[in-house]
Amino acid sequence: MNKFLRVTFILLILAMLGAAMIQIFQPQLLGNESIYGLAPYWQREIGFWNLAILPLVIAANMKYDWFYLRMTLLALILGGLGFGTNHLLGYLEKANQANLLGWIANYLLVFCWIIGWGLEYRKRQKSDETTVQIGSFL
Repeated sequence: MNKFLRVTFILLILAMLGAAMIQIFQPQLLGNESIYGLAPYWQREIGFWNLAILPLVIAANMKYDWFYLRMTLLALILGGLGFGTNHLLGYLEKANQANLLGWIANYLLVFCWIIGWGLEYRKRQKSDETTVQIGSFL
């Protein structure tokens, strides 16, 4: 995996872990600042969902497999677009900083994952070309 993707995965792991701890143990910190209001059980559910996703992101970061990396990136991109759009709609309805931050952060991560996917794809193409050239030489 390229370094750019590795760094974005590490940032995601830290952000999801931090958000999960806040949402599980201090749901009012995020709930009071959002358009949705304080719904502690819903906040905790989101926190547990973040914890459930972490092993997949950590595994993709630790053990390289092109197929599973693409599936992980696809899931993260779709989720990031969904969460980001939800925050954008919340921000437009009742402009507040919590939803603005959620919108920007999610869309920025999606943008980074798309860039990282493209970098990885090009790296694999170059590697495949080198393998073909070496194989034809032998």
